Amino acid sequence: MILELVENILTPCSLSFRRVGYLRGQLGIKVRHRQCRRAWRTHLELTKMAILSAIQECTQRRKCLILGSGRLLDIPLRELSQQFREVILVDTVHPLAAYAAAAWYRNVRLIRADVTETAEELVRVARRRETPLPRAAPTRFCDDPEIDYVASVNLLSQLAYLPGVFLEQGVRTEAEIEAYSHDVLSAHLGYLQRLPGIVTLITDVEKLVLDKQGLITERIDILHGVKLDGIKLNGEGDEWTWKHVPLNLLSRDFSYDRRVCAIANVKS
Repeated sequence: MILELVENILTPCSLSFRRVGYLRGQLGIKVRHRQCRRAWRTHLELTKMAILSAIQECTQRRKCLILGSGRLLDIPLRELSQQFREVILVDTVHPLAAYAAAAWYRNVRLIRADVTETAEELVRVARRRETPLPRAAPTRFCDDPEIDYVASVNLLSQLAYLPGVFLEQGVRTEAEIEAYSHDVLSAHLGYLQRLPGIVTLITDVEKLVLDKQGLITERIDILHGVKLDGIKLNGEGDEWTWKHVPLNLLSRDFSYDRRVCAIANVKS
């Protein structure tokens, strides 16, 4: 508890990002990973393998851009550093552990940024009910021709989650929040198509509720109705189950899995 408090104080994070809950979210991932380390292991390793497999298609290896780098639990940082001239890690908040890990590599750079490019405006207009919520139209990094590889890593389904929780605090209606969420996720898919280089998308697409016997009792869409249009899964290893919340962690009656898809190149 004391260590989390210290990390909360010391972690670089803008006031707007703190208000939306991005720092709290990163600290929450640390706690959940500690609780679910064994259950998460396969998912984290498969994510790393998907990235390492995708970069084999890169004819040049100048800049590598990782969107949603987080605590680097699912990022093969050492291998990326060895194979690219520069590795750029992007997230709204970089935990202290990420700064420490990146310090080992001269060619790894951390950038604090909201890839939806809406968070700052969201905080500014959230309580102005007559003002529409911001529309996502991200452009950052799109004009850098030296970027040869991009990966959006377990990020898509999370883009609207914390902003949605922020807006639920008596600020905006459910319909407004759902429209914003759908827009943000759709915009991210369009953004990935505009970025240079080979672009990998790894994302959970569905939440599964399982009973004590391991039978699925409910399927929940976590992409707010957004479909991965035009993106086809092919070959083994493109889809797997993430044991997200094991039985007895939150409930003795239910566990929660997530269905994860990995698309090596969304442009192909």
